[in-house]
Amino acid sequence: MLFILLTTLNCLGKQVAFNARSGRIHKIIETIQESTFAPTKPYHLDLLKKNAVSMSQILSFYQCGCLTCAALWTIFPFINRTRGREVTFTGYLPFDTSVTSTFYLALAYMSVLITIQAFGHVTMDCTIVAFYAQAKVQIKMLRYNLEHFMDADEENIRIDTQITGTNYEQNTHKVNTNDIIIMTQKRLTNHVDHYEKIASFVKEVESIFSEAMIVQFFAMAWVICMTVYKIVSLSILSVEFISMAMYLGCMLGQLFIYCYFGTELKVESEFICQSVYCGDWLSLSPSFRRKLLVFMTYCSKPLALRTAYIIPMCLDTYIAVLKSSYSLFTFLNRN
Repeated sequence: MLFILLTTLNCLGKQVAFNARSGRIHKIIETIQESTFAPTKPYHLDLLKKNAVSMSQILSFYQCGCLTCAALWTIFPFINRTRGREVTFTGYLPFDTSVTSTFYLALAYMSVLITIQAFGHVTMDCTIVAFYAQAKVQIKMLRYNLEHFMDADEENIRIDTQITGTNYEQNTHKVNTNDIIIMTQKRLTNHVDHYEKIASFVKEVESIFSEAMIVQFFAMAWVICMTVYKIVSLSILSVEFISMAMYLGCMLGQLFIYCYFGTELKVESEFICQSVYCGDWLSLSPSFRRKLLVFMTYCSKPLALRTAYIIPMCLDTYIAVLKSSYSLFTFLNRN
């Protein structure tokens, strides 16, 4: 079964990336834990909490889908055997599976193997997607800071008070005595540093998983095509049809979450300049406005994830892969 082989190769490509570049992955995790990415306002905390809940829900939903698919793949060979039909396993076995004892041994082995591989695939997919989502959340945090660039710093003080346990009134008095020009300059410097960290983070994630994503896109086009080609020959009421339909749904969902969060990141980064414009820049001096213009020029190019530094990781690419799979399926079905 070609689609199983391609799925295994897809999983292998990601495993190689995670193992060969574990040090670089550890560094980007440390980047997330740095103070630059830390929340400084209640809105930031809400964003991070919502993102954590969202990632947890995606992981749980994805795991349930893979577990259901693996369970159905365990059931349908057993049902086919009880009906006297020939059972073909998805892997090579060096013994005769027509005997009852060896059949159940082979069924248990293949079921455990596919389930472990599926859960490993889910874990790696959700980890990579979590990096995409983290970059998107950081862009949202930066946009909020830019839109409230000239606001009073009381929200920051409250966050610091919660974390360090210092006195709120004392911190407020200290801030009110600071020079406004120095404060605004420091804020702008922090925002520039924040953006540079996000851009560096996105580029590093893209670099680490570039080869694995190349394998994924090309493998997924074939997997979707081969799965549909297999499904059209099955009876709608058969257990095998249901299991293959569930497998197809998992494959479509796997590619979708990459392209969806890649699109989200790009869209959020396109609005950074708009967030600067939405701030109270009229209250700033002409020289400081020129600095904001330079910053807007620097942020004008959106942060877009790419596969092989060429193919954009977006929903347009997702549609293109589906079209390619359908074209290939039409060609095979016609012949």
